[in-house]
Amino acid sequence: MVPPPVDAPVDEPDDPVLAVERLSVAYGGDEVLDRLDLAVERGERLAVVGEHATGKTTLARTMVDGLAAPARVSGSVTYRPEGGDPVSVFDLDDDGRERFRREAVAVVTGDAGGFDPTSTLRSQFRPALRATGTDEARAERLLSALGLDADRVLDARARELNAAATQLADLALAAVADPAVLVVDDRPAALTHPARGDRLDRFESAVAADTDGGTTGAGGPTLVALGTELPALATLSDRLAVLHDGHVVEAGPTERVLDEPSHPHTRRLVEFYRESL
Repeated sequence: MVPPPVDAPVDEPDDPVLAVERLSVAYGGDEVLDRLDLAVERGERLAVVGEHATGKTTLARTMVDGLAAPARVSGSVTYRPEGGDPVSVFDLDDDGRERFRREAVAVVTGDAGGFDPTSTLRSQFRPALRATGTDEARAERLLSALGLDADRVLDARARELNAAATQLADLALAAVADPAVLVVDDRPAALTHPARGDRLDRFESAVAADTDGGTTGAGGPTLVALGTELPALATLSDRLAVLHDGHVVEAGPTERVLDEPSHPHTRRLVEFYRESL
């Protein structure tokens, strides 16, 4: 892999809540990420667009975890809580990492494989609700904000729901603890859909509604959405980052990146999707 051209614009947020610096991840002889830098502005909606097999899921998971062997990881991920000391994610112990995943940066991956297919979702929401001192009404409000019939979903088993409903329920479960950052990987049936901008607004409001400000404050969590579909991601994002060949090759306000793409790969993406943008 080669570094991005020096003239590729990659902006630097003023108040980053999460900073990924010089991140490299390799499996065996395959280098997935190569000295990647990505800063996430507090309170923003950031979309990371990349083609299939470009390391999006590896990036999402590395934001909350150093990744276990056989992965080889170098670089750093730093979380900056509002009013607190920076946290080096890779230095957390097992207990600290578990709490971090629940309360600071929650990652939801596209396979929605976290649900036990033999138990109702209601029983699987209860541990998260107990851990945060909230009741089932919070789960119902989150599910309803995502456009689901909350009672029907909670009383169902994952195998009884379609893929879209399961993915949305998985997203609601991750949001129960009011994380400061919600990382959503490959979730076209959930948030990365052009017609669902109002649903995203309702969901973000619901996340912060019952927590007295919680970690996120009144505006809801910072959102990082990763995926392949540029039109959908552009619709929901304030800022857009383009992942290619293991790097973020361009990042900036979504409108600027779409109207004035500078990196050759960004220009190819924009041209490919131009009629949908």
